[in-house]
Amino acid sequence: MPMAIVAKSQDRTVTVFEIAPDSQKVLGRSAHADYRFTDENYLSREHAMIAVTTDTLRIERLQSAKNPIFFQGKAVDCFDLSPGQFFVIGDTEFHFMAANQQSLEKSATKGAPAAFFHMTKEEVGDRGSAKDRLRLLDLMELPEVLRSKSRMEFYVYACGVLRMAANASWVRVLTISDSDYDLLAEDAEIDIEQDRPMSDSLVKAAVDEPLKPIVYSWNQEEILTSEATKHDEIDWAISCAMSVPGEDSILFYLAGTHEGKSTQDQSSEVQEFLRNTGRLVGLVADSLSRAMSLQKMETWENRLERFFPKKIAAQILGDNAEEALAPKIAEATVMFFDIRGFSRMAEENLHDILKHQGALRRVMTAMTQCVFDEEGVVLRYMGDGILAVWNVPFPLENHVQRACMAALAMTDSMGEVSEGWKSGIGIGVGDVVAGSLGSEQVYAFDIVGAIANQAARVEGTTKIVGVPILVTDEVVKRLSTDQLIARRVARVLPVGMDTEMAVHTIHRIPDNEQDHQALKDRLAIHAEGLSAFEEGNWQKAFDVLLPIVQIDPASKWVFGLAHVYQGNAPREWRGVVELSSKG
Repeated sequence: MPMAIVAKSQDRTVTVFEIAPDSQKVLGRSAHADYRFTDENYLSREHAMIAVTTDTLRIERLQSAKNPIFFQGKAVDCFDLSPGQFFVIGDTEFHFMAANQQSLEKSATKGAPAAFFHMTKEEVGDRGSAKDRLRLLDLMELPEVLRSKSRMEFYVYACGVLRMAANASWVRVLTISDSDYDLLAEDAEIDIEQDRPMSDSLVKAAVDEPLKPIVYSWNQEEILTSEATKHDEIDWAISCAMSVPGEDSILFYLAGTHEGKSTQDQSSEVQEFLRNTGRLVGLVADSLSRAMSLQKMETWENRLERFFPKKIAAQILGDNAEEALAPKIAEATVMFFDIRGFSRMAEENLHDILKHQGALRRVMTAMTQCVFDEEGVVLRYMGDGILAVWNVPFPLENHVQRACMAALAMTDSMGEVSEGWKSGIGIGVGDVVAGSLGSEQVYAFDIVGAIANQAARVEGTTKIVGVPILVTDEVVKRLSTDQLIARRVARVLPVGMDTEMAVHTIHRIPDNEQDHQALKDRLAIHAEGLSAFEEGNWQKAFDVLLPIVQIDPASKWVFGLAHVYQGNAPREWRGVVELSSKG
């Protein structure tokens, strides 16, 4: 047959496109596509350009394609396809078949198998004989053993069980990465060191089609009289690969003999033995692939849902979790939340902490939900504090605004779930290194950067000023004025910092126009009083702020400083309040 692309869905051939050498065609759903295919919903109108050379196809995803092209388990935009290989779009496999494609071997070398065959999913799932089912009883416990042992211990155990069940001479478990493989474990009938070479083409074929056992059978008499001795004392081999998200492919490789039976005519008895053994290996690989994927998913879910809202956790799990959480530099909005007075209570009486654990849990649960509602990430709990972040691990539109809305919701919720407790919240925005920064033993998604320390200092300043929320200049510059209004409280120099910073309060814009105007009037009075205060005109600041000190804590704080400075003004005053404590 000429060269062709065979479209398959669930191992059923749907259509065949014959291709001519040195041609360049478009694959898609459109009537204008050269290779039109309408049975795949994930295929775009013009999805891929297929350029034909003498031996390969160059596949290139077009810009109009909405969905990825998968090749060898990875989304790839441009790649070369050799005869026997395939790519996937949606639920359809597109196989490249060449006229001279008779086997997986490019040429019939002396070491090539006398026979080989792939096993389909239907064959693997066949019930098989009573003997097969009895052998499977020993293998049914493998997923449970996987949970109770380390990976390496499990691989050794699986090799032994699989060798005995398959009556193989030896069994290996390998990990495949970048066309190379590493031996993870093996079990052999003869427990002595000896060369156990494997067929590279068999390994490659198994990796290209995961969970489909591939069987090679050699004519031992020919091999023993030839220069190709790589399969000496072995006349069959079976390989089956399985994939686990985020990990390299895992491969089972079994080899054995027919115990003196000739394979030259491929007798029905030999064929039945190989197919039954291949079915066994396929069932084991499929079962373990599911169990290992589920175990990995459960592990990641348990880790992620402690820190991430379900939407972000699902997005991480939908991608490669390890890649999504790899450390990277990103802009982040950072929030530091703390319950006022709780740490002091902890220092005075540990029994009081136990007495209030129920209330503390209710508060922290409510605060976490406020963060999650605005798609923030809880990095860690610190007794009575929370460190939260927005815009990592994935970009989030309006992340500064959403952090501020979460802070306001947290302030509102405190009065509903706590027994008169109050909180302080500091928010800043800047670049951080964010990602999985824990050890092999303990997982942690975290951030590193000066902005985290700044947010903590801003939170500490809320206790001094007497307001529930303070944010930095950089935060205010990013706020949407149709929802929030900000007011600069003062310029301060926190303890332990060399650089001064302006801190601001934030307020929701009231729905009622009268309340909105009253808020603007109050903030305007504060601005006038603050201007006089920063100029060193203490009496004017005192007089301007006096009418609102009973209803505005931030103005009351500046008012109090102006009163103190009238009798004892700071030396070399430059309009910056140097804080004497962390709050």
